[in-house]
Order: sequence, then C-alpha cells, then structure tokens
Amino acid sequence: MDVPACVTEAGEIRERGRQLQRAWCESLLADESPPSDSAWFQRWFTAFQTQRRALVVAGWTEVVSPDLRRRARLIALGSLARAEDLPQSDLDFALVTEAHVPLADAAPEIERFVRFMGPMGFSPCMGHVMGSNPRWFGSSGAWLERIRSYAAFPDWAHARYLYMTVDALPLEDAPEWAPVAAAVREILAGSPFLKWQMAHLGIRGTVGVRALGGVRWQARGRERVFAVKERFLAPLIHALRLLSLHHGVEELESVKRASALARMGALGHLDEDRLLRALWFGLRLRARRHAECWLKGQREDVDLVFRSALSPAWQEALEEHLRTVHALERLVCHAFSRPRGSR
Repeated sequence: MDVPACVTEAGEIRERGRQLQRAWCESLLADESPPSDSAWFQRWFTAFQTQRRALVVAGWTEVVSPDLRRRARLIALGSLARAEDLPQSDLDFALVTEAHVPLADAAPEIERFVRFMGPMGFSPCMGHVMGSNPRWFGSSGAWLERIRSYAAFPDWAHARYLYMTVDALPLEDAPEWAPVAAAVREILAGSPFLKWQMAHLGIRGTVGVRALGGVRWQARGRERVFAVKERFLAPLIHALRLLSLHHGVEELESVKRASALARMGALGHLDEDRLLRALWFGLRLRARRHAECWLKGQREDVDLVFRSALSPAWQEALEEHLRTVHALERLVCHAFSRPRGSR
C-alpha cells in the first residue's frame, strides 16, 4: 500500500489543501496492520512530516506579505519541529524578527496565516503558543532577554516555557535563532533545579496506569476513554527531551533521541527496541484517532481514545506499552532528585 504523494507547490496547496488532508487521513485508516506491526505506519508518518512542513511553509508564503516575511522568520515548535505532527496537531510556531518589528503591525497577517491553515488540519494552539503571542515573538535580543529573565525566576510556568523553546526548528534561513537555541539549552542543561521541575512537576504521575497495573481508563458518560496525548505520549516525549538535555543529545526527533540515549547507556535497564515500539504505538494510536475525527468533522476530543473502539489486541498493546512509558517515568524521577537548598 502506497502513501499519498507530497505536494509542495503553494498554488496547488491553496487549491487542494483540504483534499490533501482527506487523502492522508483516508490512507492512514486503510492500514489494517496489527498493533504490533508499525512498518507501514512509519513510512506514512515520515512522508506526512514532509507534507505538513510543506503546508506550513506554503501557507506562510501564500498569506504573509513579502515585507513581513523578510523581517520575521518562521520557527516551528513542538511536534512540527520534532517531525511528529499528526492530522490534527496544533499549529505551534514562533517568530524571530528584525530589531524593530511591532507585533501590533504584524498581528493581522499572522492571524490570517492561522486561519488559512485551519482547513488543512492545523488547529490554533489552545495554549496560544503561536507567533501572535508576544511571548513567542520578537528579535533575537528580545528572545534572549526573555529567556534569561525566566531562568532568573524559574517558577513552573517559566520552566515550561524554556522546555517548549528547546523543541524549535527554523523553517527558513534564520541565523538569528541560533543564539536563542544555544542559550535555552545551556540554561536547562546546567540547572539541576529546572531538571528536577520537569521530572517531578511535568512528568511524575502523568502516565495513565493504575496503582496495581492496567490502563487508567476515565469515565465519559457510559463510555471509558483514555487521553493518549497527556497520559502516554507527553510523558514519553518529555522524558526523552529531559534526558537528552542532560546528556548533551542535540537531536529533536524523539526516535533519534531514544536511539542516541540508548547508545550512551542513558536508559538504564530500558531496552531501545522496547522504547521505540512504545513510541511508534502511541503515535499510531493518536494519529488514527485524529484521522477518524477529522473525516467526521470532529475538532474536539481528538486525543480521547474510546475503549469500545479498540479491539482486544489494541487494548492489550496499550497496556503493554504503558508499562514501558511508566518505567521511563520512574527512571527520570529517580535520576533528577530535588537539589539541596532549592526553593
């Protein structure tokens, strides 16, 4: 079974954006491989990342004026930066600008860009992690000043911002972003307190397993649901990012981070293959839910997987891979204890 062909030309994307999204969703759901076999999904997933980035770049080029594009550079954040976007992933992005670009002047074009991307499966970020937010907009100097001020007062909100800034990738030539990326990595890698915060405030207790084992299903009316992003993928991805910062791994993609950490012996007793199988399973489960919802016109609750919709094989696989994610959670919580004298 073939994956759809990637379309990168801006005019064709403008005309066929929604059609392209439908084709990718339908091809994903046509895969009937068992949950243990992610080979075809990996091919689909890799090609889909190329398409998603092409859509974003084409949208930016299509909607934003040449003057603003010259003065502001587009920086992908989150899953788009890590090449882990799914059919209804949020549109997370930042802008690094020349020294004197007022956000008030740029905002109307940024908002048009966000609206343009919606029909193609890019939901506006609910946390407003977008270039229209002053926290995610500014010159290199403004970015550095903001990062250093947050590091000086590292409450949890500031710590989360710093960690989100790690997963960032310029989608066009942006040499002014390099000092920003280097600064935030240096701050996080050198701070035992910030690493403890991520391990114990961001990851600990978030994996969806019950105290005595098994999947922690949640009640939703008469149904049982599982929050696959918050209770599976987020702790896994965040743990790999934290370990990568600590050990000097510069990769962005979670698969590459896991492999690099395994080669360094940084995963303890966790086997690389076991960890990668869990990661691919979680991505596939969430991607299928996204595709199903998009084809039905559903834009809410896209990360809630219904137990009744999963076959016994998928439920068993979910429980198996959750044990792996839980083991990784325990590993990072043990590795990053609270430093003495920290507030």
